Amino acid sequence: MGVRFPPGAIGESVADFFGIVPLQDPEFNYLKDLIYERTGIFLAPHKKIMLQSRLNIRLRVNQISNFQEYVKKLKTDKAFFSSEILEIINRVTTNKTDFFRENHHFEYLSKTFLPAFEERKKILPHKTLRIWSSACSTGEEPYSIAITVSEYFFGKPGWDIKIYASDIDTNVLAIAEKGVYKEDRVNTLNPEIVRKHFLLKTNPDGSKEYSVKPNLKSMITFKKINLLDSTYPFVEKLDVIFCRNVIIYFDKPTQKKLFANIEKYLDDNGLLVIGHSETLFGISDAFKFIGHTIYQKKIATK
Repeated sequence: MGVRFPPGAIGESVADFFGIVPLQDPEFNYLKDLIYERTGIFLAPHKKIMLQSRLNIRLRVNQISNFQEYVKKLKTDKAFFSSEILEIINRVTTNKTDFFRENHHFEYLSKTFLPAFEERKKILPHKTLRIWSSACSTGEEPYSIAITVSEYFFGKPGWDIKIYASDIDTNVLAIAEKGVYKEDRVNTLNPEIVRKHFLLKTNPDGSKEYSVKPNLKSMITFKKINLLDSTYPFVEKLDVIFCRNVIIYFDKPTQKKLFANIEKYLDDNGLLVIGHSETLFGISDAFKFIGHTIYQKKIATK
């Protein structure tokens, strides 16, 4: 892991000593524009050192000595660009997550939304529930959703439940799909939840791993999705969308574009859940605020 320095505090000799290749303004400007175009993530000037730190490994992997050569190759070598842009996105995206992070969202789902949803659906012959975890990272969020839903609907047959989980980062998506976690990732969970929904494996070195049980994994479909795409691969309306701790990295125009798109895929009265430091104020009026970072899609008036 690279040593981080404040902007302007690192010179060529110090950078060489620590094995850090400096990122100059022209290359930073190209890369930040490229990242914004592909992901919607806006990197302010003070993020240059962060980007330098995260992309230094790409120089070493590609045996490129400096960012000038790296950017030149991105501009002139189409095959290199096609493979490297995915690596850049994977290095830039942030993937901090935990099981039942911001737990009030899952409590609202089980105690308020699902009972009302079940009541509305009871007269229908085919009862469906569709939930999307749109920035699933290493999988803790969709598995927390699956645990919440499976606990609520236990002993209630006849439900067709699907959870879609996506991320733009293919590395974390692979971890999520595998569904295997080290002990420190599950030790904050209620032991009964762990017993019911995970399988324990003790490795030869004594370390423990916990695998999500197959019945829980079968509820979830994992797929790479870029939230900036104009269309999403859903053929039916969604009842709940989790889009948490994503828009803080986007500028206001990108945020407006994102939620205008999300609104099209969410059913009337559907639930939209965003992150603890995020708001839709000034971004979208298609959703009604119903609780801390919890919104409901308004019914369109004719």
